[in-house]
Amino acid sequence: MAKSASTPTRVAADIAATAASVGQSENRTMAEQINYWTRLGMHLDRSTTAECRRVQSVITGHDQFSSLSATERAVAHTSVDTAIAARIAAARFGPDARKAGHITVSIDDDGNLIEIAPDGTRQQLAT
Repeated sequence: MAKSASTPTRVAADIAATAASVGQSENRTMAEQINYWTRLGMHLDRSTTAECRRVQSVITGHDQFSSLSATERAVAHTSVDTAIAARIAAARFGPDARKAGHITVSIDDDGNLIEIAPDGTRQQLAT
């Protein structure tokens, strides 16, 4: 696809983070991924076809994936995957787990595995 002129705009941080993460696996930049999602959403929103209504019915849990054609299933799966990725990007599992008294493991800025205790103390794990 040819690149077109862009217009600066603000994007919610969770969308930008999700787009950067998903875009990497799709060989797209963050901006390209956001544009891709925007175009998909625009086409879905503008379309009033029976196919789109079936896809929306599945996405919202009112119908089964098996009721869709292969192409419709691909669109529905993409929409669901995008919603899941957005929720994952916004989730803060570590702080919640530590608040509940669990030890967590993370990666520091240097790429080292670290253990974080519920009290916030950190210890680098042996590699």
